[in-house]
Amino acid sequence: MNSGRLIEVKDFETMTVSRVETPDVDLSVVIPTFNESHGISQIIRSLHSSLKELHINFEIILVDDDSPDDTWKIAAELIKEIPELTVIRRVGVKGLATAVICGWHYSNGQLLGVMDGDGQHPTEVIKDLFEVFNENGQEVAVASRYLPHGGIKKWSLSRRLLSRGAQTLGQLLLPGAIGTINDPMSGYFIVKRSIVIKTELDPVGYKILLEILARSQASKIQEIPYVFLERTSGKSKVAVSHYVSYLRHLLRLRIQPLRSRALVRYLLVTAGALIVDATIFFWLFEINNWNLTRSAALAGEGGILFTILLHDLWTFAGRPVRTLTDRIRRLVGVHLALGALMFLRLLAINAFVNWFSLTPLLAFFITLTIVMPGGHLLGSRFSWRNIRV
Repeated sequence: MNSGRLIEVKDFETMTVSRVETPDVDLSVVIPTFNESHGISQIIRSLHSSLKELHINFEIILVDDDSPDDTWKIAAELIKEIPELTVIRRVGVKGLATAVICGWHYSNGQLLGVMDGDGQHPTEVIKDLFEVFNENGQEVAVASRYLPHGGIKKWSLSRRLLSRGAQTLGQLLLPGAIGTINDPMSGYFIVKRSIVIKTELDPVGYKILLEILARSQASKIQEIPYVFLERTSGKSKVAVSHYVSYLRHLLRLRIQPLRSRALVRYLLVTAGALIVDATIFFWLFEINNWNLTRSAALAGEGGILFTILLHDLWTFAGRPVRTLTDRIRRLVGVHLALGALMFLRLLAINAFVNWFSLTPLLAFFITLTIVMPGGHLLGSRFSWRNIRV
């Protein structure tokens, strides 16, 4: 294990997380900071004390984005006292997620942890997170605010609503691993190094856990409850811009899996489903003179079943577990995603016809081309995500 040191970094571009040739560190904990000089010494000492109680080889890596208040310099004064401490001063680059990757790049641990440097993450929880890896081969341990015995101290109602809304949005758009946990926006977690080095990370924004869960193949994830503490010094850095960045990150992660050899098949199936939908509607409404709502509903159901069959047997063949139970789960998943949008489409069709005097066929095709492609995108994510075991 490396003794305490101070490192100055000016170029992040080439940094990756790689294997360690001579692993002798069980856990590396990264603390990304910016303007946290008032409380950083206490946090490092407290974390060091908690890690000592585990009786393992560990290291603490503080990554500071060249704070104007000299956070890195104050932390570096502890290196002689705490030989397990490494302080990294990043010059000319900023960002929480990239700071974490930078810390992991210089780490030696087989387990990689992250915690905030503002005092809102209780350091003793690191012990509970570490103990998770002694059970059932877990791959990720997450400290969660949204479990029984967890919580948040003294947040305003608006911030609570924004946090919960962001969490729900993430679970809707990326319901794979993210949909299996209660707090995907947690900044306090430990992950196996083997998971990180096998995952192509593109660290943008400030939620690195979101990136790991969306891009990795991690399936064994456990949450530990904790109480998110009130900041004792400094100012919160959470702003509206962070939530905008988070939304952009979600959309990018949502679209990224389609950039593969399955993309053409996916688009062809979606186009085919729209054609099937339109054909059934025309046959029922125009040729057999069925009423508008029933024709559109049955046409939509035909498109849904076509989507399930083709994606299951062709687009995503080989990805999901091909069992009867799994097929039923996918059937229900697609109906949940597309059925809700189909109900809205029926309302829109009737509104176009009754309020705007459009012809039924024109109203149908407008709503078909606008609503259903987005529904198919959401439905596929609900139903052909990796199966969690």
